Amino acid sequence: MTTDAPQNAHQSGLLRHSVLLLFATQFGNVATMLFQILMMRQLSRIEYGMLASMLSLVLITGTPLEALRTAVAHQTALLMRMGQGGALRAFLRHWARSLLVAAALIVLIGWLGRHGISTLLQLPAPGLVILTGFIVAGSLFMPYFQGALQGGQAFTWMAIHGQVWGVVRFVIGALLVWIWVSRSIQPTAMTALSAQMMAVVASVAVGGWAVARLIRRQPVCLELPFAGWNYFLLSLAVLIGYAVLMNADVALVKIFFDPEQAGVFAQAATIGRSIVFLPVPIAAVMFPKVVSAGVSTAGDRRVMLKALLFTAALIGLAGFVCTVWTPFVWWIFTGSWDDPAGISLVRGVIWALSPLGLTFLLMNFELAQRRFWAPLLLLVLAGVYVVCVAVWHDRFGQVLTIMGSVNVASMILMFVAVFRPVRAVVDSAACAIHPARTHRSGRYN
Repeated sequence: MTTDAPQNAHQSGLLRHSVLLLFATQFGNVATMLFQILMMRQLSRIEYGMLASMLSLVLITGTPLEALRTAVAHQTALLMRMGQGGALRAFLRHWARSLLVAAALIVLIGWLGRHGISTLLQLPAPGLVILTGFIVAGSLFMPYFQGALQGGQAFTWMAIHGQVWGVVRFVIGALLVWIWVSRSIQPTAMTALSAQMMAVVASVAVGGWAVARLIRRQPVCLELPFAGWNYFLLSLAVLIGYAVLMNADVALVKIFFDPEQAGVFAQAATIGRSIVFLPVPIAAVMFPKVVSAGVSTAGDRRVMLKALLFTAALIGLAGFVCTVWTPFVWWIFTGSWDDPAGISLVRGVIWALSPLGLTFLLMNFELAQRRFWAPLLLLVLAGVYVVCVAVWHDRFGQVLTIMGSVNVASMILMFVAVFRPVRAVVDSAACAIHPARTHRSGRYN
């Protein structure tokens, strides 16, 4: 028992670290809620619909960027467990150079495609698209820093960095709204996006400082050649599928419904989506504790089952409370009690999206274990989702039915992948990560 403890030390503290991130995340959640309340009440429904469509584009592009966080966290965790933390400096430097190139390309694409995207989303001017391009470009670095802190299990700094964006966005957004209103100027979607851009800058600054501290604490060692693209690209494909399932509803409704209806749906979707985001910290804590080169240990499965229990309880409790108190929640966000259609829509969105919380956790377990076949099938489900909504979109009920059906299918798929009986499970003492078993020709993958 005494020899096994050090090997499993990296798997300890799931509940403690989950509670830390859950507690810290509430600061960001409250700030996000206040920001949405502020914008719902200060913007017209048409303006809020435009804002929501731009934010959905940020989320659709930003969620696949979680592949970057996943790749960086996976490599960082492996290096730390192998006692080669000194190689982090070179590893992270390679990613930083690549991200700078990608950011420049995103800004260029946003500029060149501003008119086409504006026409597709029924926007009055291309300025929103251009600013959104800058937001997405800056947002590349947020999961990059989060991944390094997550892989190094620097959960305190990960918690702080993760909330900077939401808190700064609300503070700056409230300040801008106050300035415009005091001058008798109606706030617009551009007002909210400007606050988001400044929040991204603040998040990048704090994340860079925190990761620099993590690197300085590592002993100097021989640099390893960079090799991380395969894992990143596979994770990217997986998370593109998940991003569509999670965030495409608002953009699809904006395309197929009139602006007033799209604004109502955007309000309901924003409220309902908060349920799915609640268990994200649990998956983030679980990930570096179950990282492997493809073989599940008994310890990995114990950690996963605990995380699954926490996540299911959290989603069930939050979903029940929000369903019972939906009129009150709707009033908090919109200031209106008398809107039965909107209240009913919120309930529908909550339960249509709720399976994605468990999908996300199990998907992260598979990615941490370097198994991609089942998560990649989320791309197929995403395609089915988009095609079905494109064909059947006469009313919101059809959209919600398609959402719920596809999301339940994604959850079942991930359960089958994780719990299929052919999985090899070995004792953790026999599967400790060792450089000789995780390297090929001096490269880490």
